[in-house]
Amino acid sequence: MSQGYYLHQLSTAIKDVLPAKCRKDFDAWMQNGTLQLTPEDGGTGVELARLNYQAVFMVEDLPFRELNPAEVLATVAAWLQDHDTDRERLELPDPDYDVEPIDEHSADLTISVLFSEPLLMVPDAAGPIRYGGERYRLAPYEIWVAEYGKLWVNENGPWPLVGDA
Repeated sequence: MSQGYYLHQLSTAIKDVLPAKCRKDFDAWMQNGTLQLTPEDGGTGVELARLNYQAVFMVEDLPFRELNPAEVLATVAAWLQDHDTDRERLELPDPDYDVEPIDEHSADLTISVLFSEPLLMVPDAAGPIRYGGERYRLAPYEIWVAEYGKLWVNENGPWPLVGDA
């Protein structure tokens, strides 16, 4: 996973619904980025920071009589709900969009989405990133979740911990 992963993946989803002639007039970029330092040990890797940025997607000369702009907006909404699983927890705002008519057959469509992506690293002796006296490389890592356990409170217990209980 690299910086702008969400931008790249959502761009691909949008391009997939566009008529071929519109793909050359599609552009996407990030702006207003901040690097939020949130170091957290994930066991098999580290979430070093969150990359917060405004992603802008623009389709110029969208032939809205051929492709309803609502289909592009629905694609964005569906992708966000399927893939950006932290949106609700992080209380990110809903996307903004603007349709600017050019003539009676086409319009420019601009969509803005605020993203907050984790910057994930895994230990790698040859990795380019030095952090905490070790070397890392950028990569997602597996998060291990306990499925069962036992709880002790002072000298009382153990009480079994069971998932979905």
